[in-house]
Amino acid sequence: MALKIADPVTFLRNLVSKKGKSDLYGVYLTSINVVADSQIEFDYPVTSEETDKALKNLLSGEAADWNQLLVQVRTDESEIVHPIAFHHCGEPVTAFFITEGHEMSCSISIPKLNVDEFYFDVVFFQALLKKVAGFAGKNPSMVRFLIGAASLDWEHLVERGEAEEVTVGF
Repeated sequence: MALKIADPVTFLRNLVSKKGKSDLYGVYLTSINVVADSQIEFDYPVTSEETDKALKNLLSGEAADWNQLLVQVRTDESEIVHPIAFHHCGEPVTAFFITEGHEMSCSISIPKLNVDEFYFDVVFFQALLKKVAGFAGKNPSMVRFLIGAASLDWEHLVERGEAEEVTVGF
């Protein structure tokens, strides 16, 4: 029986390196779903200061949209899905905050990302869900990532021993 992988970054890295297609720059895989429990603290190299700063920049950058969303999740209990679109790390992202009884989850749609930078996204969106759920009086549950295309660079694959550099001569 295979070992269950609870770490979203390890899961994504293994999936892309084993099932991905190779091209000139590395390996990529399209249409991926990854789930992260919002209550688990993963041991990723992200400080709370980095996360807090990124959250503050996001929420203050598009304050009117975020204020509208926060008021809506707190007051409109008949609505189950609360969408918002914004830019995160240079990519357009759509987030759906989903009310499920006393809990709230979120589904994050990211068009493309580099697997080696995904650890920051996991921690960031866990913190964002906790903030929105806390404001709404809900318990944060899961973050679901819908990734259009995830890539791994050849350089990083070779460094980790997941690929071998080959010189081709004519």
